[in-house]
Amino acid sequence: MILRGFCSLLCLLLSLSACSPRQSAPERQAESPTSGTLELLCDEAIVPLLQEPLLRFDTLYPDAHLRLIPVSARDAMRELLALRARLVILARDYLPDEDSLMRAYGVPRHPRVKLAEDALVFFAHPAIRLDTLNTTQLRAIFRGEKRFRDFFPQLAREPVLVCPPPPSSVYANLVQYVLQGIPPRVPLLIVPSADSVVRYVTATPWSIGIGYLSQVAHLREVRPLELGFVDSSGAYISPKPVHQSYVLLRKYPYVVPIYAYMRDDLRDLPWTVATFLGTDAEVQRHFLQLGIVPAFARIRLVPEE
Repeated sequence: MILRGFCSLLCLLLSLSACSPRQSAPERQAESPTSGTLELLCDEAIVPLLQEPLLRFDTLYPDAHLRLIPVSARDAMRELLALRARLVILARDYLPDEDSLMRAYGVPRHPRVKLAEDALVFFAHPAIRLDTLNTTQLRAIFRGEKRFRDFFPQLAREPVLVCPPPPSSVYANLVQYVLQGIPPRVPLLIVPSADSVVRYVTATPWSIGIGYLSQVAHLREVRPLELGFVDSSGAYISPKPVHQSYVLLRKYPYVVPIYAYMRDDLRDLPWTVATFLGTDAEVQRHFLQLGIVPAFARIRLVPEE
């Protein structure tokens, strides 16, 4: 499945021109920075984050008509590289194969706006008496070298690991952050979407889901696992509660950026939407309330007594 995605991306890039894309004349005539019609392709795992902000955008800019289309992260990037999508929002950076092929064929990096920072999390059904582990243990488990019960013999059975499909940003971030680019060798239960992972874990004992903090920050039905890790300075960071404050402080290992990527480097409607989502105070407050870190807001942490 990964190889097919790589080959299709190669075919796309072979058809691209090395020069920067420009809007067609009809597109330029039909819209202004605050009016017109735009399809916004969004990583399906983070669609709930954008629904309320886009309603606010509609209210503030009634002459702009946005259509939000949930797709996999890989499909969104494919449409962007094929010049068919003008604005896509993903919970990931370029993948290594996308990045290297863009360089090889002279395709410039897209203008983009950072909207927020989420986190890749592992959340357990309450039946699993497991609260903390470290990234070294997690890597060994996903590489198939160890099992959970090798590290935690008190577990009555081995948990089922639940994940969205390989084209998803969740799977891509699992490979990049946890496994340093190597696909997992442990059996995964693949379900259709990020929401499906949450539904499965809440309903199924002995399951651990892979997803985003934004999905589970306010859920009581699952328990995000605390992770110890060695940071970039070589210091060991002990496991902390999975919370946006520790994401902000870089006391959590798997911080996931959310970007709005634009096809064109123009001050047009896609640019207005992207900058609105990345800088509007109400939108940034919305991200904060959902349990993730807004990219533009100034946050002051107050230590608990």
